[in-house]
Amino acid sequence: MVSLNPTCVTDLESDVDEDIERLKSRWTSKEDENLASLVGKFGRDEWELIAGYLPGRSAQDCKYRFTVVLDPELIKGTWTKEEDEKLIQLVSLYGDKKWSTIAKHLKGRRGKQCRERWHNHLDPSVIKTPWTKEEDLLIIKYHCVLGSRWAQIAKFLPGR
Repeated sequence: MVSLNPTCVTDLESDVDEDIERLKSRWTSKEDENLASLVGKFGRDEWELIAGYLPGRSAQDCKYRFTVVLDPELIKGTWTKEEDEKLIQLVSLYGDKKWSTIAKHLKGRRGKQCRERWHNHLDPSVIKTPWTKEEDLLIIKYHCVLGSRWAQIAKFLPGR
């Protein structure tokens, strides 16, 4: 059996604890700068390589941070009428499941944005009128039965 030097084990535990804290922590502005610079240097497909330069950040962390937060091509604002029209056309072509494919045709938009825009605003099956008294009563009834399981309750209110 191998015996370990207690100081060495303590140092290792400390390093692991720091790494875990780092993973839980917010990205700093310096990390954001470094990430953007590294993507500029190595491209958008070298996430393992890029993560090697950012201690405590995985390739997945880096890809997510860049594509969802830092990407200068990402549009975060209001959808234009043209984007809405294009999204409606793309959903009719690809269906309402292939959001990454659809997003490739909408410059600056991500699949998640397309999905949320469709399901919350453009889907013609979404009922946009004020809630009825009957719907309110259904919600109360099913809340008494199901508690706060809102996804389950929503199944009893199609289009809402």
